[in-house]
Amino acid sequence: MARTATVNAPGKINLTLEILSKREDGYHDLRSVLLPISLYETVTVTERDDGQITLETVGEGVDTSELGNCPPEKNLAVKAAWLMKDISGTSKGCHIHITKRVPIGAGMAGGSADAAGTMEALRALWLPDVDRKQLVEPSAMLGSDIPGLLYGGAILMEGRGEIVTPIFDEGEKAAGCFWLVIAFPGVAISTKKVYENCIPCLTDRSKICDNAIYSVRKGDVRAACRYIFNGLQDTVFNQYPETKRFYTALGNGGALSQMLSGSGSAVFGLAESKEHALEIQSQLPEGTWSKVVQTLPDSVMAAHGPLTP
Repeated sequence: MARTATVNAPGKINLTLEILSKREDGYHDLRSVLLPISLYETVTVTERDDGQITLETVGEGVDTSELGNCPPEKNLAVKAAWLMKDISGTSKGCHIHITKRVPIGAGMAGGSADAAGTMEALRALWLPDVDRKQLVEPSAMLGSDIPGLLYGGAILMEGRGEIVTPIFDEGEKAAGCFWLVIAFPGVAISTKKVYENCIPCLTDRSKICDNAIYSVRKGDVRAACRYIFNGLQDTVFNQYPETKRFYTALGNGGALSQMLSGSGSAVFGLAESKEHALEIQSQLPEGTWSKVVQTLPDSVMAAHGPLTP
Protein backbone atom coordinates (compact mmCIF):
# COMPACT_ATOMS: atom_id res chain seq x y z
CA MET A 1 0.00 0.00 0.00
CA ALA A 2 1.38 3.42 -0.99
CA ARG A 3 2.27 5.91 1.69
CA THR A 4 0.00 8.93 1.98
CA ALA A 5 -0.15 12.21 3.92
CA THR A 6 -2.96 14.73 4.30
CA VAL A 7 -2.72 18.42 5.19
CA ASN A 8 -5.46 20.96 5.90
CA ALA A 9 -3.97 24.10 4.37
CA PRO A 10 -5.62 27.41 5.33
CA GLY A 11 -6.37 30.32 3.04
CA LYS A 12 -5.55 33.85 4.20
CA ILE A 13 -6.49 37.48 4.43
CA ASN A 14 -4.15 40.46 4.38
CA LEU A 15 -4.85 42.71 7.34
CA THR A 16 -2.52 45.23 5.71
CA LEU A 17 -1.00 45.23 2.23
CA GLU A 18 1.38 47.99 1.18
CA ILE A 19 2.77 48.19 -2.35
CA LEU A 20 6.10 49.91 -1.75
CA SER A 21 7.77 50.00 -5.15
CA LYS A 22 8.18 48.19 -8.45
CA ARG A 23 11.27 46.00 -8.73
CA GLU A 24 13.61 45.57 -11.67
CA ASP A 25 12.45 41.95 -12.03
CA GLY A 26 8.89 43.15 -12.70
CA TYR A 27 7.52 42.21 -9.29
CA HIS A 28 6.64 44.66 -6.51
CA ASP A 29 8.17 45.08 -3.08
CA LEU A 30 5.41 44.49 -0.54
CA ARG A 31 4.85 44.78 3.18
CA SER A 32 1.87 42.87 4.50
CA VAL A 33 0.43 41.49 7.72
CA LEU A 34 -0.87 38.11 6.58
CA LEU A 35 -3.27 36.06 8.70
CA PRO A 36 -4.28 32.46 7.91
CA ILE A 37 -7.99 31.76 8.35
CA SER A 38 -10.19 28.77 9.17
CA LEU A 39 -11.16 28.08 5.56
CA TYR A 40 -9.08 25.13 4.44
CA GLU A 41 -7.97 23.37 1.31
CA THR A 42 -7.48 19.64 2.03
CA VAL A 43 -4.42 18.26 0.25
CA THR A 44 -3.81 14.50 0.21
CA VAL A 45 -0.59 13.27 -1.37
CA THR A 46 -0.05 9.59 -2.21
CA GLU A 47 3.30 8.25 -3.35
CA ARG A 48 3.76 6.81 -6.83
CA ASP A 49 6.58 4.42 -7.74
CA ASP A 50 6.79 5.58 -11.36
CA GLY A 51 8.19 9.05 -10.61
CA GLN A 52 5.20 10.83 -12.18
CA ILE A 53 3.23 13.65 -10.56
CA THR A 54 -0.52 13.71 -11.14
CA LEU A 55 -3.31 15.93 -9.89
CA GLU A 56 -7.03 15.65 -9.12
CA THR A 57 -9.07 18.58 -7.85
CA VAL A 58 -12.66 18.64 -6.57
CA GLY A 59 -14.64 21.62 -5.36
CA GLU A 60 -16.59 21.73 -2.13
CA GLY A 61 -18.86 24.77 -2.23
CA VAL A 62 -16.74 26.53 -4.85
CA ASP A 63 -16.66 26.51 -8.65
CA THR A 64 -13.53 24.79 -9.98
CA SER A 65 -14.49 24.77 -13.67
CA GLU A 66 -11.87 27.44 -14.42
CA LEU A 67 -9.13 24.96 -13.48
CA GLY A 68 -9.98 23.00 -16.62
CA ASN A 69 -8.27 25.75 -18.61
CA CYS A 70 -5.01 25.40 -16.67
CA PRO A 71 -2.55 22.69 -17.78
CA PRO A 72 -1.56 20.52 -14.78
CA GLU A 73 2.11 21.48 -15.11
CA LYS A 74 1.17 25.11 -14.43
CA ASN A 75 -0.74 24.28 -11.23
CA LEU A 76 1.09 25.55 -8.14
CA ALA A 77 0.61 22.27 -6.26
CA VAL A 78 2.20 20.31 -9.12
CA LYS A 79 5.08 22.80 -9.27
CA ALA A 80 5.49 22.40 -5.51
CA ALA A 81 5.67 18.62 -5.85
CA TRP A 82 8.38 18.84 -8.53
CA LEU A 83 10.30 21.24 -6.29
CA MET A 84 10.10 18.80 -3.38
CA LYS A 85 11.15 15.94 -5.65
CA ASP A 86 14.20 17.97 -6.66
CA ILE A 87 15.07 19.00 -3.08
CA SER A 88 14.70 15.48 -1.70
CA GLY A 89 16.39 13.70 -4.59
CA THR A 90 13.77 10.95 -4.51
CA SER A 91 12.90 8.82 -7.52
CA LYS A 92 9.32 8.62 -6.26
CA GLY A 93 6.41 10.55 -7.70
CA CYS A 94 3.03 11.35 -6.20
CA HIS A 95 -0.66 11.81 -6.84
CA ILE A 96 -2.11 15.02 -5.39
CA HIS A 97 -5.79 15.16 -4.47
CA ILE A 98 -7.12 18.60 -3.53
CA THR A 99 -10.48 19.46 -2.06
CA LYS A 100 -10.91 23.17 -2.74
CA ARG A 101 -12.97 25.37 -0.45
CA VAL A 102 -11.28 28.71 -1.14
CA PRO A 103 -12.75 30.48 -4.20
CA ILE A 104 -10.49 30.81 -7.22
CA GLY A 105 -9.27 34.32 -8.02
CA ALA A 106 -10.45 35.68 -4.67
CA GLY A 107 -7.18 37.03 -3.25
CA MET A 108 -7.27 34.44 -0.47
CA ALA A 109 -4.33 32.33 -1.67
CA GLY A 110 -6.19 29.11 -2.38
CA GLY A 111 -3.64 28.03 -4.99
CA SER A 112 -0.78 29.02 -2.70
CA ALA A 113 -2.37 27.06 0.13
CA ASP A 114 -2.48 24.01 -2.18
CA ALA A 115 1.23 24.43 -2.89
CA ALA A 116 2.14 24.93 0.76
CA GLY A 117 0.02 21.93 1.75
CA THR A 118 1.69 19.80 -0.90
CA MET A 119 5.14 20.80 0.32
CA GLU A 120 4.24 20.01 3.93
CA ALA A 121 2.75 16.63 2.98
CA LEU A 122 5.81 15.70 0.94
CA ARG A 123 8.13 16.96 3.66
CA ALA A 124 6.48 14.43 5.98
CA LEU A 125 6.91 11.65 3.41
CA TRP A 126 10.28 12.46 1.85
CA LEU A 127 12.10 14.80 4.27
CA PRO A 128 10.80 13.99 7.78
CA ASP A 129 14.01 15.21 9.44
CA VAL A 130 13.89 18.60 7.72
CA ASP A 131 12.23 21.47 9.59
CA ARG A 132 9.37 22.98 7.59
CA LYS A 133 10.92 26.44 7.99
CA GLN A 134 13.91 25.32 5.92
CA LEU A 135 11.57 25.05 2.95
CA VAL A 136 10.28 28.62 3.23
CA GLU A 137 13.08 30.17 1.17
CA PRO A 138 12.89 27.74 -1.80
CA SER A 139 9.08 27.97 -1.79
CA ALA A 140 9.39 31.66 -2.75
CA MET A 141 10.36 30.52 -6.26
CA LEU A 142 6.77 29.36 -6.73
CA GLY A 143 4.71 32.31 -5.48
CA SER A 144 4.62 35.27 -3.11
CA ASP A 145 2.08 33.93 -0.60
CA ILE A 146 3.53 30.41 -0.29
CA PRO A 147 6.43 31.22 2.09
CA GLY A 148 4.12 32.84 4.65
CA LEU A 149 1.52 30.08 4.49
CA LEU A 150 4.21 27.40 4.75
CA TYR A 151 5.77 29.14 7.76
CA GLY A 152 2.38 29.21 9.46
CA GLY A 153 0.59 31.57 11.81
CA ALA A 154 0.43 35.36 11.66
CA ILE A 155 3.40 36.75 9.76
CA LEU A 156 4.85 39.94 8.35
CA MET A 157 5.59 39.39 4.66
CA GLU A 158 8.13 41.61 2.90
CA GLY A 159 10.09 41.75 -0.35
CA ARG A 160 7.97 40.01 -2.96
CA GLY A 161 6.88 37.57 -0.26
CA GLU A 162 10.10 35.71 0.40
CA ILE A 163 10.99 37.62 3.61
CA VAL A 164 8.86 36.17 6.40
CA THR A 165 8.89 37.34 10.01
CA PRO A 166 6.60 35.66 12.57
CA ILE A 167 4.45 38.03 14.60
CA PHE A 168 4.56 35.72 17.62
CA ASP A 169 7.67 34.32 19.26
CA GLU A 170 8.10 30.55 19.18
CA GLY A 171 5.80 28.98 21.75
CA GLU A 172 3.93 32.25 22.33
CA LYS A 173 0.14 31.97 22.30
CA ALA A 174 -2.09 34.58 20.74
CA ALA A 175 -4.31 36.59 23.07
CA GLY A 176 -7.25 35.89 20.77
CA CYS A 177 -8.43 35.57 17.19
CA PHE A 178 -10.49 37.84 14.96
CA TRP A 179 -13.90 36.79 13.64
CA LEU A 180 -14.82 37.96 10.18
CA VAL A 181 -17.18 37.50 7.27
CA ILE A 182 -15.79 36.87 3.81
CA ALA A 183 -17.91 37.70 0.76
CA PHE A 184 -16.91 36.61 -2.74
CA PRO A 185 -18.51 38.43 -5.70
CA GLY A 186 -18.09 35.41 -7.95
CA VAL A 187 -15.51 37.14 -10.15
CA ALA A 188 -12.01 35.70 -10.54
CA ILE A 189 -9.47 38.52 -10.65
CA SER A 190 -6.13 38.47 -12.44
CA THR A 191 -3.48 39.33 -9.85
CA LYS A 192 -1.05 40.22 -12.64
CA LYS A 193 -3.48 42.73 -14.15
CA VAL A 194 -4.13 44.38 -10.79
CA TYR A 195 -0.44 44.81 -10.00
CA GLU A 196 0.27 46.17 -13.48
CA ASN A 197 -2.24 48.97 -12.84
CA CYS A 198 -1.61 49.77 -9.19
CA ILE A 199 0.28 52.81 -7.93
CA PRO A 200 2.86 52.16 -5.20
CA CYS A 201 2.40 53.91 -1.84
CA LEU A 202 3.58 57.50 -1.99
CA THR A 203 3.80 57.94 1.78
CA ASP A 204 5.42 55.88 4.51
CA ARG A 205 2.73 53.77 6.18
CA SER A 206 5.06 51.80 8.47
CA LYS A 207 3.10 52.97 11.53
CA ILE A 208 -0.02 51.35 10.10
CA CYS A 209 1.88 48.08 9.82
CA ASP A 210 3.35 48.36 13.33
CA ASN A 211 -0.02 49.12 14.87
CA ALA A 212 -1.72 46.31 12.93
CA ILE A 213 0.88 43.89 14.29
CA TYR A 214 0.23 45.19 17.81
CA SER A 215 -3.52 44.61 17.37
CA VAL A 216 -2.88 41.00 16.28
CA ARG A 217 -0.60 40.34 19.24
CA LYS A 218 -3.25 41.70 21.62
CA GLY A 219 -6.20 40.08 19.84
CA ASP A 220 -7.81 43.54 19.73
CA VAL A 221 -10.19 43.63 16.78
CA ARG A 222 -11.24 47.26 17.32
CA ALA A 223 -7.62 48.35 17.18
CA ALA A 224 -7.17 46.27 14.02
CA CYS A 225 -10.09 48.12 12.43
CA ARG A 226 -8.21 51.39 12.70
CA TYR A 227 -5.21 50.10 10.80
CA ILE A 228 -6.40 47.72 8.09
CA PHE A 229 -5.14 48.89 4.72
CA ASN A 230 -4.86 47.55 1.18
CA GLY A 231 -2.88 49.47 -1.43
CA LEU A 232 -4.58 47.52 -4.21
CA GLN A 233 -8.14 48.27 -3.14
CA ASP A 234 -8.75 51.43 -5.18
CA THR A 235 -7.31 49.78 -8.30
CA VAL A 236 -9.53 46.74 -7.89
CA PHE A 237 -12.64 48.81 -7.15
CA ASN A 238 -12.02 50.80 -10.34
CA GLN A 239 -11.46 47.70 -12.49
CA TYR A 240 -14.13 45.51 -10.87
CA PRO A 241 -16.92 47.74 -9.48
CA GLU A 242 -18.88 44.72 -8.19
CA THR A 243 -16.22 44.20 -5.50
CA LYS A 244 -17.04 47.60 -4.05
CA ARG A 245 -20.72 46.66 -3.94
CA PHE A 246 -19.94 43.73 -1.65
CA TYR A 247 -17.58 45.88 0.41
CA THR A 248 -20.44 48.32 0.94
CA ALA A 249 -22.86 45.47 1.75
CA LEU A 250 -20.58 44.29 4.58
CA GLY A 251 -20.52 47.80 6.01
CA ASN A 252 -24.30 48.13 5.73
CA GLY A 253 -24.61 44.75 7.45
CA GLY A 254 -22.80 46.03 10.53
CA ALA A 255 -19.13 45.11 10.00
CA LEU A 256 -16.76 47.03 12.26
CA SER A 257 -14.55 47.65 9.24
CA GLN A 258 -14.13 46.03 5.86
CA MET A 259 -11.34 45.53 3.34
CA LEU A 260 -10.38 43.83 0.09
CA SER A 261 -8.35 40.66 0.65
CA GLY A 262 -5.08 40.64 -1.28
CA SER A 263 -5.71 41.44 -4.95
CA GLY A 264 -9.39 40.47 -4.58
CA SER A 265 -12.10 39.86 -5.51
CA ALA A 266 -13.09 38.69 -2.01
CA VAL A 267 -13.75 41.28 0.67
CA PHE A 268 -13.92 40.73 4.41
CA GLY A 269 -15.62 42.46 7.30
CA LEU A 270 -14.34 42.34 10.87
CA ALA A 271 -16.75 41.49 13.68
CA GLU A 272 -16.85 41.64 17.48
CA SER A 273 -17.58 37.92 17.81
CA LYS A 274 -18.77 34.85 15.96
CA GLU A 275 -22.38 35.80 16.72
CA HIS A 276 -21.81 39.30 15.35
CA ALA A 277 -20.20 37.83 12.22
CA LEU A 278 -23.19 35.55 11.66
CA GLU A 279 -25.50 38.55 11.97
CA ILE A 280 -23.46 40.48 9.37
CA GLN A 281 -23.56 37.46 7.07
CA SER A 282 -27.34 37.28 7.36
CA GLN A 283 -27.61 40.85 6.01
CA LEU A 284 -25.75 40.10 2.77
CA PRO A 285 -27.72 39.94 -0.50
CA GLU A 286 -29.40 36.60 -1.10
CA GLY A 287 -27.23 34.17 -3.03
CA THR A 288 -23.93 35.74 -1.95
CA TRP A 289 -21.06 33.29 -1.46
CA SER A 290 -19.94 34.04 2.08
CA LYS A 291 -18.24 32.39 5.03
CA VAL A 292 -17.86 33.19 8.71
CA VAL A 293 -14.28 32.36 9.70
CA GLN A 294 -11.72 33.13 12.35
CA THR A 295 -8.06 34.01 12.03
CA LEU A 296 -5.46 31.43 13.06
CA PRO A 297 -2.74 33.65 14.52
CA ASP A 298 -0.48 30.97 16.02
CA SER A 299 -1.38 27.76 14.17
CA VAL A 300 0.76 25.83 11.69
CA MET A 301 0.01 23.14 9.14
CA ALA A 302 0.69 19.54 10.10
CA ALA A 303 0.60 16.41 7.95
CA HIS A 304 -1.28 13.40 9.24
CA GLY A 305 -1.17 9.82 8.09
CA PRO A 306 -1.07 7.09 7.46
CA LEU A 307 2.56 7.93 6.60
CA THR A 308 3.58 4.27 6.40
CA PRO A 309 2.05 1.39 4.41
